[in-house]
Amino acid sequence: MTKKCTTADEDYVLAVAIKQGNQEAFGKLYDKYAPLLMGIITRIVHTNTIAEQVLQTTFLHIWNQISLFDSSKSSFFTWLLSIARQAALVKANSEQVKNPLYDNPVYVVADNNDNGQSFNADVQKFIFELVFYKGLSCAAAAAIMKMPVEEIKKNIKLAIRNINAITVQ
Repeated sequence: MTKKCTTADEDYVLAVAIKQGNQEAFGKLYDKYAPLLMGIITRIVHTNTIAEQVLQTTFLHIWNQISLFDSSKSSFFTWLLSIARQAALVKANSEQVKNPLYDNPVYVVADNNDNGQSFNADVQKFIFELVFYKGLSCAAAAAIMKMPVEEIKKNIKLAIRNINAITVQ
């Protein structure tokens, strides 16, 4: 009986090959994950030109730092995602990119929240975006949302749990 190869197994094989300097494996990695990472990066920097630069920086970092990947600490995709997200946040902060997130009508609802009420999926999505895409701490998001940090964490957990129901624009 043959064991079916999972995505995690395939990723591990790619990581090992890239650690050995295999450029073909690196090309396969790019083909497999560039579209996903580009989507995340674009959500953070909001400009395709800048997102393409960040994607290039991300893959250069992956190539140069592949030896730091430890499969006992995270999955390969999680490691890639972390690198892409961090590069995008650094670029967004250095560019002082206008933040259209605060123009979101959900912000108006959150801005008027003084009683710590439970929120709907739109507000959960907004809180998730503040923390994940904008890189704010839970405390900073709580200050913006005028709610306790515990409530922010609860809404993030709910947003992650309902991630399929949250429509990404």
